[in-house]
Amino acid sequence: MIDPVDLLRRYLTIDTTNPPGGEVAGARFLAEVLDGDGIASEIVESAPGRANLRARVAGDGSLGAIVLHHHIDVVYADRRYWTVDPFGGEIRDGWLYGRGALDMKSIGVMQLTALLEIARARVPLKRGLVLLATADEEAGSRYGARFIAEQHPDWLAGAEYALGELGGIHNPAGWRAPFGMIDVSEKTGLPLRLTARSSPGHGSMPWPTTAPHRLVHALARLLAAERAPRVLPEVREFFAQLATVLPPHEARGFDDIDRSLRDPAFRARLLADRWYAAMVRTTFAVNMLKGSEKRNVIPPEAVAEIDCRVLAGDDPDEIVRWVRTAVADDHVEVEAMTPPKRPNVSPPDTELYKSLSAALRRRIPGVVVAPRILTGFTDNWTFRGAGLQAYGFSPIVVGDEEGGRVHGNDERISLENVREGTRVYREMLLEMAAG
Repeated sequence: MIDPVDLLRRYLTIDTTNPPGGEVAGARFLAEVLDGDGIASEIVESAPGRANLRARVAGDGSLGAIVLHHHIDVVYADRRYWTVDPFGGEIRDGWLYGRGALDMKSIGVMQLTALLEIARARVPLKRGLVLLATADEEAGSRYGARFIAEQHPDWLAGAEYALGELGGIHNPAGWRAPFGMIDVSEKTGLPLRLTARSSPGHGSMPWPTTAPHRLVHALARLLAAERAPRVLPEVREFFAQLATVLPPHEARGFDDIDRSLRDPAFRARLLADRWYAAMVRTTFAVNMLKGSEKRNVIPPEAVAEIDCRVLAGDDPDEIVRWVRTAVADDHVEVEAMTPPKRPNVSPPDTELYKSLSAALRRRIPGVVVAPRILTGFTDNWTFRGAGLQAYGFSPIVVGDEEGGRVHGNDERISLENVREGTRVYREMLLEMAAG
């Protein structure tokens, strides 16, 4: 019997913080587990220490394979604010703690365990199962999913579907029913740089139009400006389903989000929620600022880098023009830092989507399931671009507190989630792939 809790605990003790990543250690751990069951795997390094792994359980080829992918790398954990070692794999009161417990080594272990159990049972498969463990998702996927799609497309040959993050079941106290989400798309990034220029000078004699002052005022005008909300069809369905599970006083207006957004009071209430607001708008987060190297020197230029996340259908060139208009200063240059990524979507009516919905209902009876456009960004975008129908799926049940630990302090997952999530994952794969 495979113990997914023990596998995940051991996996979490491997520090794969990105940067620098060091995913090769995680890939070797996974390869060792696979080898113990006689399943061959291949590890390819995209850069020193940056590794990707592939393993496959073959089907008869009558149907396209399913790619099960997760990223090995995790974000930084500031040990000062954790109550446990973020790489200690500590179990306490029914919880397993560690960076990556939710994002997303747990999903990787569910995929791995389900694949191993199906292989051990020698179940005849119509669809092959391909396990991918990738590098660098937390920093743009250059050494991971993008590397695979560009340099090793054979790893995806014959596949029809891909399953990765995030999805899941939200079950906070006070809701009328649990709410399951399957991610069918995600917003994409359009990183922007604003550069203000003026004359340099001595810090003891500032004037209103120094480069830093210009930049601060320009950013204030940008943040005060408001792009009109726009509701995509998948988002409309998301809110309609959400209306059935929220407490009635919170759900008011969500059943017809387009009409409700025309009401100023509802619009203000919706946009005050950062999650809801991000689902209906292209957003701008001012996250990086640079001015002088010395406190008493007024620099000739000041720079802000903005994390802009784009709704499907928005024109990147139009967004840049809109920002220039909002900034309203010819001495502030606005530019896109990298070529834009065009959003892509997988439909919520495929055979796999229906199977994922059924799996969430098996995980927790009474759950209401809806498609979601993720406000973050995942490797699914790359795999959709490679021709696969890709979804974010997780049989993990969380409340408000646990969801807030993703990229936060004391990230953890319940042992019940690990065990029951693995069972549901296995049952879903058997439904989709077995002959």
